Amino acid sequence: MRTIIRGLRNVYRSPLRTGLLVAVLAVSVGLALIMITVNQAFAKRLDDIKSQAGTSITVRPAGSFGGGFFGGGPDEGGNPNGNQPTPTPGNATQVATPTALTAADITKVESIPNVAGIARHITVRYSGTDLVSAPMQGMPSEEGGFQRPILITGTDDPTSLTTFGTQDSTITAGSVFTSDQADQDVALVGETLATANNLAVDSSFEMNGATFQVLGIYTTGTQFGDNALFIPLTTAQNLFQRQGEIDDAVVYADSVDNVNAVADDIRQTLGTDTVDVTTELSIFQSISAPLSDAKSSSQVGMIVALAASAAVILFSIGLVARQRIREIGILKAIGASGWHVTGQFGVETVVVSVTAALIGALATFPLAQSAANGLVSNPSTPTFGGGGGAGRFAQASGLLGDVGVAVSPEIFLYALAIAIGLALLASIVPAWYVGRVKPAEVLRHE
Repeated sequence: MRTIIRGLRNVYRSPLRTGLLVAVLAVSVGLALIMITVNQAFAKRLDDIKSQAGTSITVRPAGSFGGGFFGGGPDEGGNPNGNQPTPTPGNATQVATPTALTAADITKVESIPNVAGIARHITVRYSGTDLVSAPMQGMPSEEGGFQRPILITGTDDPTSLTTFGTQDSTITAGSVFTSDQADQDVALVGETLATANNLAVDSSFEMNGATFQVLGIYTTGTQFGDNALFIPLTTAQNLFQRQGEIDDAVVYADSVDNVNAVADDIRQTLGTDTVDVTTELSIFQSISAPLSDAKSSSQVGMIVALAASAAVILFSIGLVARQRIREIGILKAIGASGWHVTGQFGVETVVVSVTAALIGALATFPLAQSAANGLVSNPSTPTFGGGGGAGRFAQASGLLGDVGVAVSPEIFLYALAIAIGLALLASIVPAWYVGRVKPAEVLRHE
């Protein structure tokens, strides 16, 4: 008990020195705690991004984008050139159309390890007169104004409706078509397109000489996505004379960890000159690169701050112990053991360390978010193909731009652990001095 009392008294022997030591130590310990908190927030955000990246891999013929939507494929009438001019004999300038994927290509992809499933699509631009495009918000709707093209997507995976610029769709009425309806004239219609054409569940419309029944209404939350419709893949291939052709395939890996390996195998199997392969994971990794860099920077900052804390307290305690050599010699001369003398310094060090750590922990609450914002830079726009790429870029950018740092009460446990660690480390210095001091030599020089 006397050792503890003497140690506490030593803290107040020089208030100015003690105050300066606590202030400097609080800054370094506080910075370390802030970096620990920010690092945890970055790690959690990276895990969130990775979990939302999904396992899908989009495979398209090299150079194509969006199938018939951009004129690269057939239109609603079955013209293989879409709206492109038909080359005339002797014309040196030929209009190239992207080559579609074939059933043989899909068979090769199915044999690749870690492939869990494949969704096939063809995209066609509607050019008939039975359906009218929904008016676009913010654009003139009168005759002659901008008219959005209606996108028709044939798919064999109606549970995951993806269309140009949109990754996610929600059924608001009715239901999706089933595998038993793979070759039937049924459709899922976008909400705004259905409104513009007075369509509802169980109603019908004409398209390319066939009568389609509306099974369901969906929404994507986007103007282009809701001005489209989905029909079974086989129905679309037969309707537009594209038997055996596929504009794109969405390949699903069995886990996020295998996405890149599956994508590389697809490129190797089909050839980089034949297909373009993009993954959601690559988009998210590109966008989250600044977040990964910030996480690494926070780790470096944490290490530097802890090292600075250790250096500050070691130097300070070493200086104090050197100044108290006479006191140490007298205490040992009157019978105090080395452990008792070292214990006094230990108590003094613990008080200083804990006080500084608590101040640093309190400073973490208002400063951690600002530190996180300062470490994260704006993401660069990645290169990606069509489909849901634009939607995923916006989604990932939103995640990156909103790194919220929640400081939990656990920060005080980290502060206490750092304080104890610093106190134990600093106890080495007085122990070394106490062991070297010989009472007889100290008293001889008095």
